[in-house]
Amino acid sequence: MREIDHLLTLSTDGVKTYSSEVTALGERFREWLNTPLGTIWGNPGWGNILPEFKHEPTGKSHIQTAMENRLLAKLRSDLTEMNIRSVSIFEKEIDLLVIKIGIKQGVISAVISSKTGFMSADINTELAA
Repeated sequence: MREIDHLLTLSTDGVKTYSSEVTALGERFREWLNTPLGTIWGNPGWGNILPEFKHEPTGKSHIQTAMENRLLAKLRSDLTEMNIRSVSIFEKEIDLLVIKIGIKQGVISAVISSKTGFMSADINTELAA
């Protein structure tokens, strides 16, 4: 599996690409996080639903559980190739949430702003042992 950076970031070798399966899936997840629901022409149902929770108290466990359930259902329909095993969301600090997606190949994690629902840092990937 090979994935091109969705922002077409340039490196010394040209457009940045991701060649391992887990980093390629991480890039697809990053693109999904950076794409608000309803902004893809021809596929308005594809994209990030987390801004729905921007006015919720994300430090509460029942809100985090609702976010996890909504995220799991949405990712399974939008990014079917990820084969998701688990989703967890927890508060890192005020206004920052950590999302961890467990897949067969490892774990994909991202830090997002709880006020906007969009990324505030890069995607991290860990290979399964």
